[in-house]
Order: sequence, then C-alpha cells, then structure tokens
Amino acid sequence: MAEGQDPAQTSLREPLVAYVVAIAIALGLFWAGRSAGFVQQIMHGVIACTFLLGPRLASRLSGRPFDEYAAGITLQPIGRGLRVLGVALLLTWPAFVLGFFLYYGVVCSGQGLLRGFAHVMSPICSHWHGWAGFHLTLPDGFLVLLLSQLLVVAVPEEIFFRAYLMSRFEARWPSRRRLWGGAVGWPLLLSSLLFAFGHFVIDLAPARLAVFFPALVFGWMRNRSGSIAPAALFHALCNVLSETLHDSAF
Repeated sequence: MAEGQDPAQTSLREPLVAYVVAIAIALGLFWAGRSAGFVQQIMHGVIACTFLLGPRLASRLSGRPFDEYAAGITLQPIGRGLRVLGVALLLTWPAFVLGFFLYYGVVCSGQGLLRGFAHVMSPICSHWHGWAGFHLTLPDGFLVLLLSQLLVVAVPEEIFFRAYLMSRFEARWPSRRRLWGGAVGWPLLLSSLLFAFGHFVIDLAPARLAVFFPALVFGWMRNRSGSIAPAALFHALCNVLSETLHDSAF
C-alpha cells in the first residue's frame, strides 16, 4: 500500500468476499444442475448475472466507490483496443493451434510413459483424427455459440475478474512494471490465479487450471488498451476456436 492511502480504499476484504460468494453460487448451481434439469438450464445465466452485478453490489454494500469507466468497462478507445486484439490474435493463435495438435498427438499416441494416460483419455482419443484427418467443421449453431460465449461467458467474467478484481488489487498493490505497454504485477498475477482456481474448484478437473495462462493475456490486454472490450472479444473467440478445433479434429 502506498504511503498516504486510505486503508479502507485498499482493503482486500470486499473483493475477496465477493469472489468467494460468486464462486460459491457457481459451485452450488453446478452440482444442483447435476440432478435438477431446470437448474442446468438457468445455471449459465445466473452465473453471468452474478459476475455482472457482483461488483456493483459489493461496492454498494461496502460503501467503497467503484469507478466502472476507470476499471475498463467501456468500449473506448476503440482504435487501441482493435490493435491490441490484433496483436493478441497474431501472437497466440498460431501457438495455440500448434499446441493443440502436439498435445493430443502425443497424449493419444499411447506410447511409453503415456500409455496409462492415453487409457484414461481413451473416450476422446478414440475419435482423434490428427493432422491427416483434420476437416474444418464449425460447431452447430456457430453464431449462437459465438454470441453466447461473448455475452454470457466472456463479458461477465472480464467485468468481474479483470475490471473489478484486478482494479481492487491494483489499489492495494499498484503495478510498477510494464510489458509491451501493459502494466504487469501482483494484480495481474493474483486475479489470474483466482480465475484459474475458480474454474478448477467447480468440477475439480485439474486441466481447468490451465486457464491461468490465457487469463494473463486477458489481463494484459485490459491494461494495455484501458478497456475490457478487446479482452472479452478475444476470450470469446478463443473459446469458439477451441470448440471448432475439437469438432474438426475428433
């Protein structure tokens, strides 16, 4: 905390309580949805509303102001946002696609030490076509998928994790370093860790922890552009790319 700052304005209690409550709601809905079909149908919408409304409700209950514009909940500046989005796509998508084929190619080969792991992955590996059998296939309802990923998944998560949590952490530990023009420091790292843990704890799937790495990119994009808009669009596009690769290679 910087000298002269009001401790009430840098406290971690409010954002951490908001995080625990939001994840608890998501966790409860996930498991309730396993046995109640109507809960499954409304689950994603309720979780989205929790992430959308949580920051405003938490700030109101705590009496601590939350400047949404300063936190990046804006489309401005559009030009810079588009440039940041373009850079992110150029730098990460080729590596992601290559990594996708290398990962499943190695895991599904079932050779040597990976033989046991391939057995665990057999339900999906039995449909693996690899490079040779790849045929570009867009997921069913592609446009609906894209809109739902943007409006129900990416925008709510970016508002909660990158706009709200990261700005609260920034008040506590101001970032003093920059990478390619975007602030990096404890706020970026901690918000990404919480993002990954929140995904993991829902269904206790270790692979979900891997979202820590794209979360770092989302946070850097918000810091570099001053808006969550490019990060939200990139977030949605990455989810759609992953769905497309799976439908095309399996």
